[in-house]
Amino acid sequence: MLKFFAIFILLVGCSGTKKDTPLPITASPKEGNLIPESYKDIEFPDFQYIAPYPGDFRIAISDSITLYAVRDTSIPLIDLAFYFRENAAPKNRDEVAALQMLSALYSRGGTESLSPAQVDDSLEFLSARLNANIGFTQSKIHLNCLSRDLDKVLPLLSELFNKPRLDSSRLELQKSAAIQSYKHRYDQPRAQVAALSAKVLYKDNPKLWKADSASIAKVKREDLLALKDEFFVPRRVIIAAAGDFNTDSLKNTLTKLFENWKSDAPGRPPAPELQFNEHAGIFVSEKDISQANITMAMPFVKRPHPDYYQAAIASYILGGSSFSSRLTNKVRTQGGLAYSIYSFAGSDYEDTAISGIALQTKAESTKDALQIIKEECVKLGTEGPSTEELAFAKKALIESMPGMFENAAITANTFAVSELNGRSLNHYIEFPEKIKAVTAEQVRAMTAKYFNPDFFKISIVGANDKMQLENVILVPVEELDF
Repeated sequence: MLKFFAIFILLVGCSGTKKDTPLPITASPKEGNLIPESYKDIEFPDFQYIAPYPGDFRIAISDSITLYAVRDTSIPLIDLAFYFRENAAPKNRDEVAALQMLSALYSRGGTESLSPAQVDDSLEFLSARLNANIGFTQSKIHLNCLSRDLDKVLPLLSELFNKPRLDSSRLELQKSAAIQSYKHRYDQPRAQVAALSAKVLYKDNPKLWKADSASIAKVKREDLLALKDEFFVPRRVIIAAAGDFNTDSLKNTLTKLFENWKSDAPGRPPAPELQFNEHAGIFVSEKDISQANITMAMPFVKRPHPDYYQAAIASYILGGSSFSSRLTNKVRTQGGLAYSIYSFAGSDYEDTAISGIALQTKAESTKDALQIIKEECVKLGTEGPSTEELAFAKKALIESMPGMFENAAITANTFAVSELNGRSLNHYIEFPEKIKAVTAEQVRAMTAKYFNPDFFKISIVGANDKMQLENVILVPVEELDF
């Protein structure tokens, strides 16, 4: 009897699920059979997705301050990201270490009226998170707290960035951590190959300067006080707000927040754009490891640029689509020479980005892997993609769009960064059509142009004697820093 009752409940439950939630596929029934004979006969509905329109969430607080407010009342939290459009590259090498220390001490070094410990206790008591970062072309403050506590946290945020204490004891802790980080900066091969690639690709530029142990140790509180008023100035601010709030109330709150914000500091001149070295070749920085860590890169484009979407699809087909890409199929699946290999076409609105390929392989397999990569780049750049490859790449890129709007916080930040980069409000509406318009001939041309093995600067970290490569230029690890 119990067995019969359990079966009855199961049937009722399944029946209810089937009725209320239809399966998201349409089978191709043959002679009344509801189950397709093959998975190839399953028909999926066409992907239909319209991205949210930024203009529906955009609020002008002032001529220089914009708010993107995306409500989500499911949990009683609010997430705020303040993007300050400002230049922060060092004017000279003496500033590099001070700027590095200043970035963290704004939110960790206390205020004129509160010690660092008091600030920490206040944030902890309110279960709030607050941090900041100074970048080369923008600075950012990020705040996350309970919605009910926003009015308590914002005055603290204002004082931290308008009247920072930059406490000496916190500075010493920050310096100690930075010195240790510098000493171990190349412990991981990934960090070493990134530094080698930058050294090989670029000419000297303030954006590439890093502080060494000696310069970090020399930083004093007075150095930071001399710089503190230059950053987080609301000449141009875009705010991404997500969570449980009343939009009108939030607008009023943020308007009041910036009424008393510092605003008279002069701006810094922009740093020069990155410039590329002209030489190509194979560059090796030795490390006693069994793997060769490889980055192959060349100059790409600065966005907006008409080649970008065409090259992005070329990259997807070549090595950006994981197991369906040509490089993964040839180098990993068929050759067994790498666990991970991928191509990339960088997106940058401030400098010319780079395109290229990255992988790890056994040191002894380096030569074979590089040869296969060269052959695949030349093949796609000569013959172009198949109809199936092009259709799959377009479908995959278009269907990735919902990930940009996965939740309220991601959506708000997507809108804010998009405007920060100078995109139009119709950017995400136009995106699918731009992808669909790419042709096979354009993909072929973009591969030949931006994934040309003859122009790659190949950076490798590994044991040079095991790789058996010819015409290698050795770069000692001590020469990697700018």
